[in-house]
Amino acid sequence: MNTFKISIPTDNGFFGRQCNNPSCKRYFKVHQDSLKEKAYCPYCGQLFNKDELWTLEQLNFATEKVKEESLKHILDEFDKIGQSFNRGNIAGGKSPLKVSVSYKSNPYVKKYIPPPSEKNVDTEIVCSSCKAKFQVYGIFGYCPVCKCENILIYDTNIKIILKGIAHSDDKNRQLRHTYNDLVSTFEDFCKRKNKSKKKYNFQNLQSIRLFFNNRYGENFLESLSKEEDLCLRRIFQKRHLYQHNKGIVDQEYLRVVPEDVSMLTKLAPLSVEEFKLGADVIRKILLRAK
Repeated sequence: MNTFKISIPTDNGFFGRQCNNPSCKRYFKVHQDSLKEKAYCPYCGQLFNKDELWTLEQLNFATEKVKEESLKHILDEFDKIGQSFNRGNIAGGKSPLKVSVSYKSNPYVKKYIPPPSEKNVDTEIVCSSCKAKFQVYGIFGYCPVCKCENILIYDTNIKIILKGIAHSDDKNRQLRHTYNDLVSTFEDFCKRKNKSKKKYNFQNLQSIRLFFNNRYGENFLESLSKEEDLCLRRIFQKRHLYQHNKGIVDQEYLRVVPEDVSMLTKLAPLSVEEFKLGADVIRKILLRAK
């Protein structure tokens, strides 16, 4: 049995990976020096064997390479048989008739298979815990090598979000996404910290307060200044407005943020400054909720 070894080229040392979780399927890269037998998806956190993380492009490349290697092997074998005819004449038994066979060798030249195209990612990270190098696109939650969760990951996510705002042609549209991303980042953190079977709504500040009391015996939101508390309430409620009410301030919003009563029926304003303050407030909470 013949075996073939197929090498998948890297992209400047980084190897493309795709999550095998059907509900995730997101793309990331791990440096070849950081590859292990198993890896975590940096987005959903699920653990996979390294051979479960091939991208479609890599699989197609490997398939085409195997086809070419197999075809070359088969044709080379036929070529050897053909050349054996050149080593003598074929006689027809006792017949004086002799048949001369001549074979011209024509070795098969494998066709070029272009390497798989790797997708662009926007952020390169070195894990502060295991020093693994990896690249992600957008918000993520874990190191793919050690599954480390620390404040560096949160800080990197905020930089990714701010970069998205800076490069967006539609600032207001991008801000709507950033408010949602900030709440989602905080929500993911709380979910990972929730060790009980009790379910909480981590998009609701009242539910988050209850979670902190039950999990840590302390409500970390109580230590916020008035400005920080107001900013956090606005971030969460504006995110809800743009998700469910086209951004229009309603009575439900005012029940949580009564300070904005003058905004009733108006479009809730979004700003980079408010986002940055909200990100700083959440960072302060995360540092306490270890």
